[in-house]
Formats: sequence, C-alpha cells, structure tokens
Amino acid sequence: MSGWLSRAKGAFGGREAEISPEPIEIACPCGRKVEATRRRDFQRVLCKNCGEPFFLLPLDVYPRPVMKVRKVKLPERDLKKTKPATGTKSPPAQPDAQTATAPARPSIDLRKDLSVVGDRVRTQFTPLRLMVLSLLAVIGLTGWWQWTRAARTSAEFDFKTASEAGQAALQKKDFVDAAQQFSRAANAADLLKRHDVHAEQARQSVRQLTAINSLLTRSLVELLEAAKAGRQKGSVAAVESEFASLHADRWVVLHSEVTPESGPSDPAAASRWEQRVQIEGEALVLTGSLSIFAKVLAPPPPPSAPDEDAAPDAQPQLNVALNDLGQREVLFAAQVESLKWNPAQSVWVLTLKSSSGCLWTDYDLLLATGFLPDELRSEQQLRALLLEQGRWIGAIE
Repeated sequence: MSGWLSRAKGAFGGREAEISPEPIEIACPCGRKVEATRRRDFQRVLCKNCGEPFFLLPLDVYPRPVMKVRKVKLPERDLKKTKPATGTKSPPAQPDAQTATAPARPSIDLRKDLSVVGDRVRTQFTPLRLMVLSLLAVIGLTGWWQWTRAARTSAEFDFKTASEAGQAALQKKDFVDAAQQFSRAANAADLLKRHDVHAEQARQSVRQLTAINSLLTRSLVELLEAAKAGRQKGSVAAVESEFASLHADRWVVLHSEVTPESGPSDPAAASRWEQRVQIEGEALVLTGSLSIFAKVLAPPPPPSAPDEDAAPDAQPQLNVALNDLGQREVLFAAQVESLKWNPAQSVWVLTLKSSSGCLWTDYDLLLATGFLPDELRSEQQLRALLLEQGRWIGAIE
C-alpha cells in the first residue's frame, strides 16, 4: 500500500488521482456473463440476453493491500548447524529417519507442576477458612461430648431405676412387668458397655423372664401323645403343621447333661446337643446347637482339706463329678423350632432354635416354670447347680 497517503491527500485536496480501469465480470442467473468496467460514478448494467439489471459500485481511490512475506529468524543453535565453518565445505546434511518421523516429546517440569498445585491448595485453604473449620470442629466435638455425657447419665439413671422396678415386680410375681423393666436395664447396660455382675444379672433376668412368659402351653409328654395319635391316624403332616402354628418359638426348660470344655476346642462341636426320651413306647429325640453350652466348665478339683474358718451359712458349692461319659448336668431354657417325624429311625425329632438358649440361674424363677425338686435332686443341689451356672456366665461373683 505504498503511496496511499499521497493519493488520499490528492483526492481530498481536489486533485484527481491516477486511477486505472478495472474490468469485471458478473454471473447472470440466465447463465451468461456480463462484462463491464468500473467508473468513477455508480452505474447500472443490463444483461444483453435476459435484460437482468445489475448495480455497480464506483472505483475505490485507495490501492489494494499487498501481502508481504515475513522472514523467520532462526535460533542461534540452528544457525550454527546450517552455516558451515570458514574455509571448509560442509557435506549436505542427511536427515535422520528416526528424528524425522518421531516428534520430540515435550519436557515435563515436575517442580513447576507441584508448585502450581500447591498454589491452588493454598488459595483454597486460606487462614480464614482454616479458622472457620477449626471452630466448627471444636463446636461439633463439644456437642458430641455433651450429648454422650448426657446419654450416659440418663442410661445410668435408667439402669438403677429399672433394676429396682424389676425387683419390685418380681416380689409381686408380675413377670410381664418385670421383663419390661429388666429389658430397660439391659438396654442401658448395653449403652454403657457394662459387663459387670449387676449388668449380667439384668440381662440374665430378661432371658429367664422371657422364657417364663412364653413357655410351652403343653408338656412334652402331652405333645408326644398327641403326635403319636396323629401318626397312628396317618396324619403326620397335620401334626407337624399344628406344632409349627401353635408351639413354634415357645420356650421349654430342660435338665440334661453336656460335655464341658476342658481346653481349647471347636465351639461348634461343644454346642451340639442331643437327648433321647422314651415315653410310653414312643421315642422323642431333642436336638439343638446352642452356643451357651460352650460356657459349661469342668468341675474344679476337690479341696485338699476342709476350711474350718468358713461361715456356716455360706452359699452351697456344687460338688458333682462327671458321669461315665464325661458329661455334666445342666439346667437351661431354649425355644422350640419344629417337631418332625423321622421315618428312618422311627422317632419324633424336636429341634431347638440355635439362636436361643440360656443357662438357668435363679431358683425362685425355676419354681415358677413348674420345675420342682424331686428324689434325684434336692433343693440344695439345685441351688448349688444354679449358683455354679451363674458363675459360668458372669452373673454371680
């Protein structure tokens, strides 16, 4: 665009600028080309074939721009490679095939990237934000501590009041209310994570009272007689269905023998239990897998000499040796699950629910179940057995 300023001054100063003619061609819709030349003024051109008019702008007084080629300056290291040394002739450079085909990998500055990440983190965690987060954490921890303290205080109060109310209900023989009160005490003990003697006594009272309030409405003898009559009529399925609908999940108190733990062994093997009962020509097999049997311990060795200083009214101690099979007698309660006829062995099988089961520890509650002393076991022996079982589960010191 050299000389554009002088030409513009001449045009605005009244002097005519030197303008060269500019021929143009216009494509008409009819398919022909209209040839014309631009003038100083506007003009109207017609197509000679169809008469279509066209409007042409006047000539531009400014010259058209001229594109210039920009020279790229090479870096010094490239100049050293391209310029030969003075007085010597460098051979023509032969491109390396690997360099020509594979582009150079961009270099990664790890320090720069880490600094960028650090700057972003610092911009997010400003001192003000850190202060606010610290205050919120302190407020949250303080609130949680106060809530926990209040909950523990309330649980301790509930445990004391519920235990006293449960004992009062036991004095009145109101086993339903006593079960509810001891259940409150057990829940409070669980919240406090207590496993002392008083807490275990509350949990044990809940188990025993639950069994008393849901005992079987018929004895095992009556159930076996009804099952025998149903089998003789050919309605074994009816007997099993009736038992499932009327007696399932109810509790039964049993007196049996189990093998005590003598050392580290399989808990599952120690919990398996089975007993066969013969009633008026009909066999009944009681079976179950109760985890509570794993707490049955072997009797301690007899003392070397009697203790003369012992109080005469001390609690009786159980001194029952193991039988010939290495078993020890226990008193326990469990829920019944099903009564099935086993045609292969020609016996009825009464299965106990594995999730239930508790060793009995209270003599007065044992009497409430209808389990009374007899010629084989006197009251003193039963009390001693229950006392020992209470020590096994930690409910008695």
